[in-house]
Parts: sequence; C-alpha cells; structure tokens
Amino acid sequence: MQVVIVTERNEALHEFAQGLGGDVEWAKSAEDVLGRAKTPPWQLVVVDAMTPGMDYKTFVLDLLRVNAMLNTVVITDMGEEAFHEDSEGLGVLCAVPANPKWDDGAKAMNLLCVLYGMG
Repeated sequence: MQVVIVTERNEALHEFAQGLGGDVEWAKSAEDVLGRAKTPPWQLVVVDAMTPGMDYKTFVLDLLRVNAMLNTVVITDMGEEAFHEDSEGLGVLCAVPANPKWDDGAKAMNLLCVLYGMG
C-alpha cells in the first residue's frame, strides 16, 4: 500500500513509518498533498496534527472535498475519547499518539488492510 505522511517531523516519525510498511512518501505541506489528491498514488494519508500550524480538521475536510475515497490517520496528542468527539463525521480511520512507534504504524496499516478486505 502507498502512504503519504504530512509532517515536518520525518526523523521523529521514522519508526512509525517503518511500522506502516508499504511505500511511504513524505510531504511537508498540506497544499502539496491536496494538489495531488484528485488522482493520488496513495491509499492512506497520515496527517501529523503535531506539526506547527497544522489544523488537521481543516486539512481532512479539504481532502474529503478533493477525494473522499482517501483514508486518513491522524497523529495527535488528544485522548481517544476527545479525539473521537473532535473528529466525528470526518471518517478518520484512527488516531495514533503524538510520538508513535513501530507498532502504532503496524496497527494503523492493519486497520487499512481489514478495510480493503486484505486482513
């Protein structure tokens, strides 16, 4: 599976990206991803809400307007219940902790594989 991670924290998220497996691309800006989202090579977009200036809800809403078929994962420091309430209706696959590790990536990819009937 092909994944793009929108972040400025490439090094800090390296272990997480390895857990995702597949083909991981890094993007520094939401605009870059939105500009290519109409016919993307990715099945998953990971948005790092910990990136300064990143409003994950605005980004996910904009992404939905461009291509509602893309799946999203959000990296956040919100608790599970608070995130669920905050992101309701956005169709986010899952949230992962602010400093995700390999197993967080593997869990997110497993959810995606189940969604695609591959797990």
